Amino acid sequence: MASTDVELAVYRCESCGDYRLGTAVMTCCGDAMAEVDDDDVPVGSPDEAKLMQTVFDISETELEVCRCLMAEPEITIKELTEMVDRDRSVVTRHLTHLVDLGLVEKRSRVLSDGGRVNVYSHRSVDAVRRQFKLGLYTWMIDAVDVIDDLSEEKIALLVDGEDTETNPGQVIVDRDGSS
Repeated sequence: MASTDVELAVYRCESCGDYRLGTAVMTCCGDAMAEVDDDDVPVGSPDEAKLMQTVFDISETELEVCRCLMAEPEITIKELTEMVDRDRSVVTRHLTHLVDLGLVEKRSRVLSDGGRVNVYSHRSVDAVRRQFKLGLYTWMIDAVDVIDDLSEEKIALLVDGEDTETNPGQVIVDRDGSS
């Protein structure tokens, strides 16, 4: 199956200073936007653990559970508990979260001597990658909304007559980084 990965880039409008994320040259204010050089952005690249924690609320322990699970075609809680040397309740909680995220599948298997056991298996690498991308893109949209809301709050403070003279702890910063 052919990869559908595309290169995303950040673009800046020279007229209004707005930024957009896209896969091709974007337009804003009737003109083409300029691609932003990554070296000009004062934000470091996330490592795997930080990304998983920030976007998906996956802890280091949960990441360890996930890695162990990904190394096996299927596994029970008992087997996984022994592999990660954690309490059963901890492993169960992490597995439930991984199932909720759509990274892991849970099935009930009938035992030959009677009874049932839950068996966990990982989804395909492509399915996991797609699920992570969906979660990340959705999170990014929400994060942009949070940033836009912050900007509206700052503008409201200016309109209401508060400024940095009467409130010295407050600094209003434009998108281009100037005060």
